[in-house]
Amino acid sequence: MTADPERGNGALVVIIDDDPAARHSVGQMLSLRGWTVEVFSSAEAALAWPGLPEAACIVTDVKMPGMDGEQFLAVMRARPGAPPVVMLTGHGDVAMAVRCLKAGALDFAEKPFDDAVLLAYVAKATEQSRLVREARELRRRLTMCSSEEDGRFGMVGRSRAMQDLFAQVEAAARTEAPVLITGETGTGKELVARAIHGQSPRAAGPFVPVNTGALPETMLESELFGHARGAYTGAVGEREGKLVSASGGTLLLDEIETISARAQVQLLRVLDDGVVQPLGSDRPRKTDIRLICATNAELSREVRRGTIREDFYHRIMVLAIRVPPLRERREDVPLLVSHFLRRAAERNGVPVPTVPEETLTEMMRHAWPGNVRELSNAVERLLITARDGRTGSFSPDILTGVVGPAEGEREGTGADAERLLSLPPGPGKLRDELEKTEKAAIEAALKEHHGEITATWQALGISRRALYERMKRYGLDKDGYR
Repeated sequence: MTADPERGNGALVVIIDDDPAARHSVGQMLSLRGWTVEVFSSAEAALAWPGLPEAACIVTDVKMPGMDGEQFLAVMRARPGAPPVVMLTGHGDVAMAVRCLKAGALDFAEKPFDDAVLLAYVAKATEQSRLVREARELRRRLTMCSSEEDGRFGMVGRSRAMQDLFAQVEAAARTEAPVLITGETGTGKELVARAIHGQSPRAAGPFVPVNTGALPETMLESELFGHARGAYTGAVGEREGKLVSASGGTLLLDEIETISARAQVQLLRVLDDGVVQPLGSDRPRKTDIRLICATNAELSREVRRGTIREDFYHRIMVLAIRVPPLRERREDVPLLVSHFLRRAAERNGVPVPTVPEETLTEMMRHAWPGNVRELSNAVERLLITARDGRTGSFSPDILTGVVGPAEGEREGTGADAERLLSLPPGPGKLRDELEKTEKAAIEAALKEHHGEITATWQALGISRRALYERMKRYGLDKDGYR
């Protein structure tokens, strides 16, 4: 969340200055913009105030009688979890500014200063304090992430956006109407579909997911509607389509924007009268399904382009649910980190490591364009690089999948760290560790996606070819996970 200099939202700011006029002007400026303000004429008085640790930011003059600002900063930096400090002075120079910043001041401004500059400094400090406090809360909870408290229906989140989503899931589960789930890649649209199915009267029936974008048109029709023997070259036997195998349960069609016009017409018939016509067969089959569709595209635009029929569009979106991207619910990042870290540690048979507060703070600041899927992969890599019961820092390398060993741990000298899920065969302690983790990650993804290759390679963030190569290397068979 970007700090907003115009809104303090009640956060506490402590002002220390021996000049009454300066205390008044700074305090009034911040109060008018929503901050709660406490003022002190000396550093000693501020240190004696019991409420000081609760401050989101401290703004202090440097030159003061008694304890000056630099001495005050040293005392605060020695206190664990102390609020960030912004330094002000009317007698500043470059050396003083550098000295204060090196000593741990968040920012440094010379009097007279522009109001907008100080507002930006205080807003940044307030946001930093918020993130640090949320990170501390996660550290407290790392060993006890309660699914009931921290989420519902197999989804993790306590944000307002997720509470709204849970309410929509409950409402959708009470009906038989088709549902259209929209959201960016990696937000968890299939999880939402499974939650609707699991809470519905059809929960005892099958849940059948199909990624329509992963199949050519002829294969898709065979996959959905089934086919008779000899319906096309290679159809050596009769096949029951997903529309029939999902009868009594729920069918999820992902990437629905890729479905052909012909298949749309056939699906409309199924939705209207529950009749499936297999390819090459004159014997219709009856089915009883609840249809859920998912997409990361804007379907109304696809209607205007002519790729989606208007009647089909209105038929499948009787209920519409939007899954929020992770950047709209950053307060859920600590819970998700806890969830994924515990799951990855259990999968790899290792203790759950501690996550440094600065790592969590950076993770909460990140935009996560790949959403929850990207976060899950990043946490997996943090686990791999953990040392002495503690994860490393959050960096671009973690996001791209580049991981490296502790100094001296890898065989050879000065070689670059290699990309996870792009490792050629070879010896070495680190390589053995990474290959073990890689195999476990692929097995877990295959299990989660029931052996569906397209969904698996997309979840892992690798190519289809890379997945097949690694499955062959580790002796994994997709049929074993269906």
